[in-house]
Formats: sequence, structure tokens, C-alpha cells
Amino acid sequence: MNNSFARLIDGMCATLRAEVLTRLDDDFARGQVFGVINLLNTFKVRADWSTGFLLEQIAAQQQALDGVRPLVNLPLPDAPLPQPVPVADLLARRDEANRALAAVTAWLDGDGARLPEAQRAQIDAQLRQAMRAEVDLELKHSPRPLFAEMSSGKEG
Repeated sequence: MNNSFARLIDGMCATLRAEVLTRLDDDFARGQVFGVINLLNTFKVRADWSTGFLLEQIAAQQQALDGVRPLVNLPLPDAPLPQPVPVADLLARRDEANRALAAVTAWLDGDGARLPEAQRAQIDAQLRQAMRAEVDLELKHSPRPLFAEMSSGKEG
């Protein structure tokens, strides 16, 4: 039986805590091990084969693009995702949506400046919602940082 990637990372972190940290008496070295644990926890939720994060990013982007589509005269991505989705396709879709959102932002500052203020506000609200969703997803999928442990070399 194969273990999941997340379980492998959890095992590495548990081993570092139980077998390495307990044998180190130097606070600097202990802080470095906490840095490695923090990095491994970040990899766990951001690895290429972790599609959940990408799917949530794409859903938030698509919501914003769907909201601005009737308000702007721009070609915006709208193709449904096939199932199952290869990670490379998800990364490409996320990047395409990022480019489209950037194009809407640039358009709003250029040709879109001629729109009625209410319409500009609607577009701006959709863009801001997408930006907030991006930050929320980053925070949701980021492990609790171990800054205190890294700087002191002591467990939480």
C-alpha cells in the first residue's frame, strides 16, 4: 500500500520532532530544524499533485470572471474543467485566469474609464473579491508558521 504525500510529510515532521530535536541542545540548530518542519508543511499543501488548492483558486477566479463578463467587452476564459484534471492543466487554467483578471484591471484603467461609475464599481467589486479570495486561500492553505520556534529553538 502506498502512503499519501501528506502522510509522508507528516511522518517526516514527526521524525524530526521526535528523533532529531530531542537530540539537539543548540538553540540555533533546533531553530533550523523547525524551519525545515515549516517548509515541509508548506510543501504538503502546495505540492504539484495537491489539486485541491488549485481547484479553489480557479473557482474563485472564475466567479470573478463570470461577474465581470457581462460588464466588459473582453474575451475571458469560460471553458469547463474536464474530469479528472491533470495538474498541468490546472496550473495552465489558473495562469490563464490570472492573465484575464490582469487584462480586466488594465482595461478598467484604460478604455473602461469611460464606463458609468456604477458599472466601474461593479467590475472593481468583482476584482477585489477575487483578490480577497486569493489571500484567503493562501492563508487557508498555509501551515501555521513556526517563527517563534525557529527564533528560539524551543517548541511552541
